Amino acid sequence: MSGGMLVKICGIKRVETARAAWLAGADFLGLVLAPSRRQVTVEQAGDIIAGAPGRYIAVFADAPTLVSMEHIVAALPLYGVQWQASAPPGWQRFLSAHSLLAVSADPTVTDADVWLLDGPQAGSGQAWGWRLPETGGPYWLAGGLRPDNVRELVARLRPAGVDVSSGVERDGEKAVDLIEQFVREAKR
Repeated sequence: MSGGMLVKICGIKRVETARAAWLAGADFLGLVLAPSRRQVTVEQAGDIIAGAPGRYIAVFADAPTLVSMEHIVAALPLYGVQWQASAPPGWQRFLSAHSLLAVSADPTVTDADVWLLDGPQAGSGQAWGWRLPETGGPYWLAGGLRPDNVRELVARLRPAGVDVSSGVERDGEKAVDLIEQFVREAKR
């Protein structure tokens, strides 16, 4: 995961969107398996992965157990797993054993590979104070990011990556032109 600015386009619901985001230079594609207007089923996620190249990260909220995660990891060729809230004990060890990236949106979690710093309500797309913690990392920024503000935030804060969903949507759907512009601005 070293190199330039990493970009994750989250909330992918269609093969065409996944393909366009990957071709635009996104490093990761997020598939929301938690209750959300962007939620996809495991079967839909499998179809998206089969239909478009990319490094896919499954996004969970409070999943009940490691067993459900094990089932999904076995069913899908994932690059990583992201927890939006509290993860089950042993999640990072399990993911590490499967060579999967562990992304946590909970700053109190101590055993993640990457921490996602999101707004006041994770996954809402709300802007916030955009500050990186003094210690730890690597961190990805999320929450309120758009093509017109991401370059300035990356230059000022120097996160390891950025994660966007609603900031590249128009009328509730991903817009390819906004995805392309976001990736371009984030990686400048």
